[in-house]
Order: sequence, then C-alpha cells, then structure tokens
Amino acid sequence: MSRRLRWRGAIAATVVLVLAGLLDASPVLLLAAIVPLVYVAYGSLSTVSAPEGLAAVREVSPTPTAPGRPVTVTLTVRNESDRAVTDCRLVDGVPEDLAVLEGSPRAGVTLEPGEEHRIEYLVVARRGEYEFDAPECRVRGLGASAVATTRLSTAGAERLVCRLDADAPPIEEVGRGRIGQLTTDRPGEGLSFHSVREHRPDDPADRIDWRHYAKRGTLATIEYERQVAATVVLVVDARSSNAVVAGPGRPTAVEFAAYAATRTLTDLLGHGHDVGVAVIGRDGDGPAGLHWIEPASGREQRTRALEVIRSATADESSSGRFSRTSSRRQDRGQLPRQVRKVLELAPAGAQVALFSPVLDDRSVTAVERWRGGGLPVVVLSPDVVPGNTVSGQYEQLRRRTRLARCQALGARTFDWRRGTPLPVLIEHAFTADARLSSARLSGGSGGGGGRSGGEAGSEGEFGADSETAPEPESVDSTPSETTESESATAKYTWRSPADDSTGTERDGAVSTAGDGASPRQGGDR
Repeated sequence: MSRRLRWRGAIAATVVLVLAGLLDASPVLLLAAIVPLVYVAYGSLSTVSAPEGLAAVREVSPTPTAPGRPVTVTLTVRNESDRAVTDCRLVDGVPEDLAVLEGSPRAGVTLEPGEEHRIEYLVVARRGEYEFDAPECRVRGLGASAVATTRLSTAGAERLVCRLDADAPPIEEVGRGRIGQLTTDRPGEGLSFHSVREHRPDDPADRIDWRHYAKRGTLATIEYERQVAATVVLVVDARSSNAVVAGPGRPTAVEFAAYAATRTLTDLLGHGHDVGVAVIGRDGDGPAGLHWIEPASGREQRTRALEVIRSATADESSSGRFSRTSSRRQDRGQLPRQVRKVLELAPAGAQVALFSPVLDDRSVTAVERWRGGGLPVVVLSPDVVPGNTVSGQYEQLRRRTRLARCQALGARTFDWRRGTPLPVLIEHAFTADARLSSARLSGGSGGGGGRSGGEAGSEGEFGADSETAPEPESVDSTPSETTESESATAKYTWRSPADDSTGTERDGAVSTAGDGASPRQGGDR
C-alpha cells in the first residue's frame, strides 16, 4: 500500500485559518479551521488493502491470425470475494508493439460481490508472437490517499500469434496433378463441357455420349474445356526501404507483401500450378545473393517456399512512416543483380508475380527488365500510404503513377487498398483472365507469353493482355479514386483494420488491366 498527498489545499487552508484566528483573536476563524482539518485527518487515517478474490479471464480472437487483421481482446474481471471493491482501476497488459485500434484496455469500476466487468478492445496484428502482461488493478481507499496496486492472475489466452500462413487453407496431397485451374477454349482434359465430336477408336469409354448414340445411332465423344497448369515465380520485394507503416503499431509494407505472397502461393499450389519463390532486397544464399526456390508443386514445395519467405522477411523493422534510410545505397548495387538473376532463373513460359508497395522507381525498373525479357508480369501492390495528409496524397499520386507506368510496360497491376479482402484480389489477379482464346494459345496477339523469343500466349499464362495500357498522366491524384484507364474496376466499401487513424469508411478497389470480369465480395483481411 502507498499513500498520496491528496489534501494539500486543506492543510494550507487549516494553517491560514488558524493564523488568522490567532492574529485577529477570532474564535469563528479557529472553529472554521476544523473543517479542512477533518478532511486531512480522514485522508491520513483511511487505509486500503490489496484486492483479494478478483479473477481475470482473457480471450484473444482470432489467434493465430494474419498481419493487418483486427484482433478482439476481451478481459473479464470477476469479484469472487464477499466484499465490494470500490474505486477499482483496471489496465490490461497490452504488448508495446501492438496498436489499439478501437476501444480501450482501461476501465474504472466498482465491483460488488459476484459482479463482473468486461473490457473489450481491438488491436492490429503484426507478424510474430506477443505476450500479454498480467492486468494491473489499482484500488483507492475512501479517503483517496491510500492506494493499493496488484497484478491479477489471468486465465485464458496469454499471447497473440500472427503468422503469414495463418488463414491459408491447406492444399491436398495430390491435388489435380498436372491439370491446373486455367480453362482454355481448346478441348482436352477438364471438367466443363466443351463440344461433341466424332468418336475415335482410342477414345475412353467414359467419354462416349450415349444420348447421341441413342438418338442417331452413331458414336460421339464428349470434349471438355482443357485445363492447364501454369508456372509462376512469386517475387517479394523485401528491401529495407520498403519497411514503412501507415501508422504506429501497424504492419509494414514488407509484412503485407510477404502475407500476400503466402496466400497466393497456397492458392496456386492448391490448383496444381508450379510455383517458385524469389525474395529480392535481402542477402540470401542463392545465386546473386538471392533467396530462390525453383518452381515446383505439392506440399513439400509449399513448406520450402514458406520457410524462405519467413526467414527472408523476418528481420525487417519499420523505418518509420515513409522514411528513407541509407539502405538505398545497398539496394542500388544489390537489386539490379537480383532482378537480372530472376530473369535468368525463371523457366521458359513462366510468369512473374511481384509483391511490392512500389514506393520508388526501382520496382518499375524491375518490371521493365522482366517485360523486356519476355516474361508476363503481375504486380500486386499493398497500399500503406495514408491519404489524410497532403504529403500522403502526394506520395499516393507518385505511387499510382508508378503503377500506371507498369501497366504501360504490359504488366497487370493490382492495387491492394486498405479494406479490400485479399482472397478476392488474388482470385481476380490470377483467374479473371484465365479463359484464354484459341487464337492466343496458337500464338496470336497477346501480351508477352514466355521468355523464348517473347512469344505471346503460352498455355500456362494467366493472360497478360495486349490491350492499350493507360498512360501515367491518367492517374487521378484523389486518394479515394481509382486510376482512370481501360481497366475494369470493382469497388468495395467497409471499415479496414489497417486504415487511417480516423477509422472512417473508405472505398477499396481492385483494378485490373483489360479485364471485364467482376470479382465477388469476400471476408475482410
């Protein structure tokens, strides 16, 4: 128990009244000095004991979770003693690295015997494991001078776990083999009906159209829309200069990029595609200092790729809100070598998916080099730029200009805005243009299809389009508007856990170049 001087004014009033009464020989003033003296004596004599019988239970949901997700923390304190606890101040032990998004971990209550109080608040998940401290309870006596502070023993959850693959669904052991998710206009192995043709002796019996035989007396074979597997190289831009945040306690752009790459990896492997991983901007043990995993499929490939993404992006720390550090000097020499090496290592006919916040021109230079080498490129860019300041709006304009430049180079760009669910974005980025025309499959007009000669339209291509890309000047400077181009745009509106500190609702958009498909709405990230 500790004491605090709460009645300094009463002590001063007592002294003044006593002196005035003695000097003026006034019994009234001497009697008046008794009033503040009573308060001083009451505060000095009052005592308080540490609260006993308080039980706390903490719930953290969901955990484990992905970066940027809002996590609900509920602390329930119950008075199990037979005495009332008055003037009880409660503070939950929130980890210092986590930001409280909504609500408060503090409360001031009076608990009667058997009564309980619930504290509920939201925090923004960041990658890693975070231990909660025991909640602190402070009780004051009736005189408000005696204070007793103690830590409550807590049952339930004690930590928050945030992983890149927290909400990624598991893939099957075998999957669909070499049959991927991309549906072409050519007949072949698949699930959807394509056409009926004349029967051939080597056709399997389960593909004979018996209805056609019953009507016309001739055998016919059912053709399905052929599904093919693609080869994709996921490139994570993990440079230290990209370790910026939208606000205190928020995930960095590198965390968001690694999370998006993890979800994309699981989704593509689950549909039978060959996926490789490269991490640029960090020192690795691969060629040119690159973290590199050859494209392959299956569970073992997922395990190896996840380990590379985790280890290569684990030591990044926030350099502040859009600050630039001396690491740029290292980027100037390291990044070009790694970009060239990705171009050399990517198999013929492979595609590159770049996960980068595109906060500088080096990302555009990388896209330009890959497109010049004949690789189709998809850019998925997490938006961590706040739009509630003039400098943020200016930075947002520059970032969208870079995305428009990537589109002008022939890449398909997707702006992962705050509030847009990542599964919708991934589905739109990798399946919206999956129905390839037979002309493109036969080498017709289309975006770059592979490294060999820059030929258009390989069978495993996710559909890099040949439609006219928007010019950089078509980018709108308004933060809540999308880039004006020939691309289709689907908008969503809901509150985002990684949004600006104002917490207002804003528009999120999925922008695709030359794509007329409309994405479904899904759960928030």
